[in-house]
Amino acid sequence: MTDPSDTTAGTVSLIMGILGCLNILPCIGPILALVFGYSSKGTAGEGSGKIGRILGWIAICLIPLGFIIYVILVFVLYGGHWAFWNLTP
Repeated sequence: MTDPSDTTAGTVSLIMGILGCLNILPCIGPILALVFGYSSKGTAGEGSGKIGRILGWIAICLIPLGFIIYVILVFVLYGGHWAFWNLTP
């Protein structure tokens, strides 16, 4: 059972959420933020764990959004043609 005065899980959740949103740890950071954030419920670190969970969900939503923006930019930069996929001379 967890100690109610322990703030470690909440702090780790907050740090991982921040690192995930800043794309320093883009794949594993948000997942760890959620894991540690949900495990910090009922402890003294619940406040920072909640913020870490929110940042984790935001970072998870930013990953597909970034991919969609990347695909749109590639399509616009190549003039609407997918000619760069043609590898024949």
